[in-house]
Amino acid sequence: MAKIGIGTWAGKINVRIARGEVKFTIGEDENGDYKIDVSLPGALKSAKIKFMNLKEEPDGKTISGEGTISVLPGRKLDCAFTLEEDTFVGHIKAPVVGKIQKTDGHRIA
Repeated sequence: MAKIGIGTWAGKINVRIARGEVKFTIGEDENGDYKIDVSLPGALKSAKIKFMNLKEEPDGKTISGEGTISVLPGRKLDCAFTLEEDTFVGHIKAPVVGKIQKTDGHRIA
């Protein structure tokens, strides 16, 4: 079965510690599982996010899972991205920061 959302996407975030464009690439790892690589803006530019337990939801449009971010060691993130053809909406829920909404989501490659 084909994976949803494979490609490179961009969206905006607007939180106190970082504002601007987020870029992420959805692909498959060597086991055929989803993988997501992220580039963050502003003060989070050097932060590393690692996603795991990514799965396609029954709606056939949403990828959800959990992750970690280097600036909050030992803390878990929850994420969900709903993808429609060339647009998406999504969020990452992080401890301390709360829910970070992705807006103006669109495919770039």
